[in-house]
Amino acid sequence: MEKSWSCRGGVWLFCGIFMLSLLICRTNADEAYDEKYHPLKNVNLSPFMQYLSIYQCMLNVSDKCQSEYTLTEKGWPNVTNSDANTFCNQGCANHTMDVLECIFLVKQDYKFGDKNSVQDLNYTIRQGCIYGSFPPNATIKLPSSAMRVSGRAGFGVVFSVVSAVLMAYFHM
Repeated sequence: MEKSWSCRGGVWLFCGIFMLSLLICRTNADEAYDEKYHPLKNVNLSPFMQYLSIYQCMLNVSDKCQSEYTLTEKGWPNVTNSDANTFCNQGCANHTMDVLECIFLVKQDYKFGDKNSVQDLNYTIRQGCIYGSFPPNATIKLPSSAMRVSGRAGFGVVFSVVSAVLMAYFHM
């Protein structure tokens, strides 16, 4: 019995020393670390590393953006029409699009908390800055290409049926 208690004490001592060493050591203290682990320096990422790199992309904040317009994992920063001029012309829109590009390069199919994609947010920013107004509490969705896909699929079905009828007709 006593032997197990002394073993537990050794384990606790080891854990304590390990935790203390983690607190003392600063792994992110030099620029070489930042250069090595920059989100865009990673290639062929595992899903965990993709999300870590996305988080690192979002850590890139700018003085040009007010805190309520900083892009987070929640999604669209909800720019109001009264702030559209400031957002678009003083660099915040460009900075936000740079962060979105970083996220896109890390994970192309990333969806924010509000179910918007990187492409949706880019499109909303471009359209909002061109026309000077943003939709309230929403984003502008990209035009769907589903009609083109279904149109092509319909053409394939019609072409197949016509081909089968013609082959049956001339084969007799």
